[in-house]
Amino acid sequence: MPRVIAVVPTYRPDDEAVGHLRQIARQVAAVVVVDDGSGAAATSILDAVEAEVTRVIRLTANSGIAAALNAGVRWALDNDADYVLTVDQDTNLPEGYVEAALAVFDAANPVTRLGIVCVDAVNGAPALPTWSSPEGLGLVPEAIQTGFVISRECLETAGLFDEGLVIDTVDTEYCLRVRDRGFRIAVAKGTNIGHSIGRRAELRPFGVAVRHANGRIATYQYHSPFRRYYIARNNIDLMLRNVRKRPRWVLTVLKREMGGMIVSMVSGPQRIAQVLAITTGTLHGLIRRRGMIPPWLRRLVT
Repeated sequence: MPRVIAVVPTYRPDDEAVGHLRQIARQVAAVVVVDDGSGAAATSILDAVEAEVTRVIRLTANSGIAAALNAGVRWALDNDADYVLTVDQDTNLPEGYVEAALAVFDAANPVTRLGIVCVDAVNGAPALPTWSSPEGLGLVPEAIQTGFVISRECLETAGLFDEGLVIDTVDTEYCLRVRDRGFRIAVAKGTNIGHSIGRRAELRPFGVAVRHANGRIATYQYHSPFRRYYIARNNIDLMLRNVRKRPRWVLTVLKREMGGMIVSMVSGPQRIAQVLAITTGTLHGLIRRRGMIPPWLRRLVT
């Protein structure tokens, strides 16, 4: 049987995360939890987690999900993993998911050169494969990172996650790089994971509520100013990297992200902080600044 090792990055985990880890552990040979600098507040939970998993790696400082994933992936590869499963702490992984993903790898022709199998649906919303392989596998250009099952060959050829991005677009960048190395990404048809996608906020541009025909106030996907900094910066970074290779993709991302940024700046909450975070993130993306958010900006927007 292939040896699958799960990598679970955590940050300030709660009791629910322990339950998720138990679900994961039943499906793999080993689980490595990488705590991304949660500090003393998470000590009791992490001590409890150590009884449920194979290894807990505690990073001394918060470095972002890419660094946490990479610490776990290195451990997995050093411990003879044939495949690495990456799962966020707030993901509810259904029974049989890993088995379904491995079945996709087994069905793939070597010519297809499958590198990643991802989930088919998140919270019931199904993926829409862009292509089909000769074997009939549904192929996608990119996918959400939680639920990735990555082959050892793919990791050794394409490399690890880009730590300079810290958070946000880490999965997108990796998918693009994997495809540039000649690998494909397939969905495990019929699989569905539960995953927290943050909160929604009321759509109130300049304080004026936008309502549906039934009178209910419209909502939008809300991201904090802290997150908006990384979203703006990292998307511009990726667009600059891919403008020649993938001009159509760049236009799609530009259209999508501009809409989200404008809504965040005019609708709030924290409109001033949103403007500051997005403006600074845009500038840093253009000058190709990477790494953690500047301390001065973090103080202002959090």
